[in-house]
Amino acid sequence: MITTKQRASLRTLSNKLPDSVIIGKGGLTDTVVNEIDTALFHKELVKITVLKNCESDLRDMANAAAEKLGAEQVQIIGSKFVLYRYSSKKDIEHIQF
Repeated sequence: MITTKQRASLRTLSNKLPDSVIIGKGGLTDTVVNEIDTALFHKELVKITVLKNCESDLRDMANAAAEKLGAEQVQIIGSKFVLYRYSSKKDIEHIQF
């Protein structure tokens, strides 16, 4: 569980991030979950965009993705949400709080 101060720090970092994963009409499929998992492994902080043609609710998808991946929701804003999970990958620069 991350604290409020950590969440605020992650929000600041996420403002500069490009969209890593885009969810389309199919919604949160296993393929999309695997793609988010890979992005979290390599980057720790991932911004996901949900297209307007997606029929699923944004908050439900963010909750489901965070639960399936063991990640923390950082922010849900507009048609985007941000997830954070500490990575066990050794050769990346980990986010310091």
